[in-house]
Parts: sequence; C-alpha cells; structure tokens
Amino acid sequence: MRIKKFWVVTRPNAASTPGDICFETDAKGLALQFKGGLDPESIHAVYTARPEAEMEAGRILAAFEKYDAALKEGIK
Repeated sequence: MRIKKFWVVTRPNAASTPGDICFETDAKGLALQFKGGLDPESIHAVYTARPEAEMEAGRILAAFEKYDAALKEGIK
C-alpha cells in the first residue's frame, strides 16, 4: 500500500487548538515541519485516516485541558 498523505497528531500545550495538533501532510511536508522546528518527540501519533486522527486529537486535547485545569485549581 502506498501512502501519499497522512495525518499527524502532536502533543498539546496550553494554547493548542484541534487544528494546531492535527494536520495532514506528506513525507516532504513532514520534513519541512522538522526543519521549521517540530520536535519529533512532540508527535503523539500518525494516522492514515482523518476521522481517526481527529478523534484522537480531540481526546488528548480534552485530557490535557482537564489536567491543566486541575493543576491550576491546585495552585489556588
């Protein structure tokens, strides 16, 4: 099977939106992302199907937001 395009899901941060952490690319585009500063360690997963990637991006973003809120609540 030849994979022309794929979906990358990266780890979120406090300012992340679903569009920030889930994007479609190809091998050349991913190489450019690395040259532009994307840390390979920040990649959470790679998918061949958009729905699966978007579902995972939503899941990890929600988990991060819940964790971040709990941390902020604990600081008060």
